[in-house]
Amino acid sequence: MTISSRTIGDQAELLAIQYLQKHDYEIMETNFVASKWGEVDIIAKKDGITVFFEIKYRSGDMYGSAVETFTRTKKRRFLFAVNWYCMKHSLKDGLYRVDFIAIQKMTTSHRLTHFKNVEMR
Repeated sequence: MTISSRTIGDQAELLAIQYLQKHDYEIMETNFVASKWGEVDIIAKKDGITVFFEIKYRSGDMYGSAVETFTRTKKRRFLFAVNWYCMKHSLKDGLYRVDFIAIQKMTTSHRLTHFKNVEMR
C-alpha cells in the first residue's frame, strides 16, 4: 500500500509540532491558507513573538535534501501567506519571524533541523 504525500506531510507536521511543544512553543494554527497563493504549515507563539513555520520532509535525497527545498519561489509564496495573515490579524513588524524546519528521514529515525529567523529574499 502506498502512503499519500498528504499523509506523509501530516506526519512530518506532527513531528514538528511535537518538537515545538517540547521547546515551549504554543501552537496557534496549522495549515493556514492565504487564497491559492500560499500556505503556512504552522503558526506558533513563543516569548510574545508569532513564528511562521515552513516544514519540509524528505525520505531520501534523490530529489535533494529537505534543507534544499525552501527555494526562492517557495519563499515568495510563503511570504505572501505570512503577509496575508499579518494583515488579517493586525500583526506589526518586529512581532513575528519566519522559521524553517527540515526533517530528513534517516535509517531508523528522523533528523530535524530548525532554522530560526530565515532570510526571505
